[in-house]
Amino acid sequence: MFRTKIAAPALIGVLVLTAGCGAKATPTGSGVLQPVSGTSAASPPTGATTSTPTSKPTSKPTTSTSDWPANPDCVSYNPNNLTVDGNGASGTFIISDGNTVVIRVHGQTDDVGKEALALAQRYKRHCFIGRNNTRDEKGDFIFDYWRDPSGNLPPIPNQGDLCSEYNNKNLTVEDMGDGDGWRVKDHDDVLQEFDNKSDALGGDIVFKKYSQRCEIGDVEDSDNNLGQVDFQL
Repeated sequence: MFRTKIAAPALIGVLVLTAGCGAKATPTGSGVLQPVSGTSAASPPTGATTSTPTSKPTSKPTTSTSDWPANPDCVSYNPNNLTVDGNGASGTFIISDGNTVVIRVHGQTDDVGKEALALAQRYKRHCFIGRNNTRDEKGDFIFDYWRDPSGNLPPIPNQGDLCSEYNNKNLTVEDMGDGDGWRVKDHDDVLQEFDNKSDALGGDIVFKKYSQRCEIGDVEDSDNNLGQVDFQL
């Protein structure tokens, strides 16, 4: 499933959004997103060792203290020059800046296009983790996040229904074993699956900045590799 995930500091959030991400919580405050304080990754406990992946998931402590994932894979665009192509009848929405595609998302209502447009207008870069993975379910292992706030704050329709809360102080990075990939979890709540450990650690950095995971769009259109767009708040 290709998700449109949204994560970004001082804004709405990734529409996490892996284009494609509980109880729903309505964001509060002025509408300007602020990164959650005290979200730096914890150092591994003394004497911790790294084990070889097994058939059973094994939790791994996050060791990165970077502000953002290294070597970002991002699409830069002009948020004041965005257009929407598609509608609910076609089931496909494409948000573009000229020839630059910013979002591709699947949805059966016109609100999906409005939600995706409002999200993109709040930023200047749409970034991804895992776009080069070669798994059969490639979209399931792609994570989106958003950077460089534009200063524009158009309301996102249905924003309160798009999001669910998680505890950013209770995150674990876990090897699923048997070559099935890695994932970031809040206790038993899987926030996102990743192709490898490096991708998962990058996703963990982003998730630690927020406390809500939001999704725009419907289930995957496998023929066109479309799904939901994820973002964080």
